[in-house]
Amino acid sequence: MVEKKILPEYFNEVIHDRKKFEIRKDEDNLQIGDAVVLREWDGEKYTGREVGRNIVYILRDVPECGLMPGYVIFGW
Repeated sequence: MVEKKILPEYFNEVIHDRKKFEIRKDEDNLQIGDAVVLREWDGEKYTGREVGRNIVYILRDVPECGLMPGYVIFGW
């Protein structure tokens, strides 16, 4: 399980199923099937709200598609 901070405006989109992916630095070696906990962060502290998702899609190493080296897109 990997924990990630997420700002309130994005957290709300996730919990209402309008946002189903994240673009992040590729620092956790995420794989399909991994669990991710998104913890709401207001810029100073955690709010106490969090949501778990299981990764079903990974995209990395495709600079020709505009994804900068060292970044990953993961979806649930």
